[in-house]
Amino acid sequence: MSVTIATINVNGIRAAVKERSATNRGLLPWLADTPADIVLLQEVRATEVQAREALAPALDTGWQLVMAEAAAKGRAGVGILSRLPLTPIQVGIPGFEESGRFISARIVLGDDQAGGPTDATDITVASVYIPTGGTGTAKQDEKYFFLDSLEDTMAEMVATAADDPAQPYALVAGDWNICHAPQDLKNFATNKKKAGCLPDERAFMDAIFGTFPDAQSQVESHGDFFGAVDYPGAGTPRPKRQPATNPQWFDVARRLEPESAPYTWWTYRGHAFDTDAGWRIDVQAVTAALMEKAVSTVVDKADAWENRWSDHAPLLVAYDLL
Repeated sequence: MSVTIATINVNGIRAAVKERSATNRGLLPWLADTPADIVLLQEVRATEVQAREALAPALDTGWQLVMAEAAAKGRAGVGILSRLPLTPIQVGIPGFEESGRFISARIVLGDDQAGGPTDATDITVASVYIPTGGTGTAKQDEKYFFLDSLEDTMAEMVATAADDPAQPYALVAGDWNICHAPQDLKNFATNKKKAGCLPDERAFMDAIFGTFPDAQSQVESHGDFFGAVDYPGAGTPRPKRQPATNPQWFDVARRLEPESAPYTWWTYRGHAFDTDAGWRIDVQAVTAALMEKAVSTVVDKADAWENRWSDHAPLLVAYDLL
């Protein structure tokens, strides 16, 4: 059985579904045409009622939606759309239960024609929206707190998979708001002191994914993962992060396309899209068992600036689970 999973920061679901022109008809036609069986959404920026209203035409055709909205109205919000049966598992992570930044679900991969279970294994998928942060501000502390909690949550997911060999597949995908390496953005030199490209943030990615395809880390000297305001004072700081030598999670696009892994986000300012001055900040992270099943990846980039319905482009990965 093959399954295609997409992740996309929609930059506001109600805006994304709008038909802007004859050539930019928005998210809904994309959902009708995409080969994806599962679509992970970030920055929904709507209540579940509003999201369901915006997505009604897609839901009427069989898409199912589970969602975690943010307590702060009009901010964040994540969701999972699936053509396959799904069961919600977890909303939020410790310390961020109502932030609208994490939701996971178990996807049922199907039954055989006789009505019994197939040999296909179900898969746990999570949509994550990591805070943007802000160099030298409390927003960066929030981001570091979130990364701490996310790291623990992902470790628990790996442990759960190890305890149940029949369910080894897990995926955490979404807008990570971090460029792992210099090749993950067009203009590294001018951005390396900005949130999303800071050494401490990139060291976190090293700790999760290792340094592949490089033999050693490209992260310059970094600190003790301190923020800007109160992060160091909130208990004992974690040990300085080191690159994983035996990673439990794998960045699928980087593994499948070590020399390219194209950009997924371009600012609306200036001519960034036209000059491909982008950032690769949307990531599908998978456990080793699922990495072995990854077949191909593509960024479904709009053919022109005026045909974009988000400042991000969908990242799709096909998995062959036979």
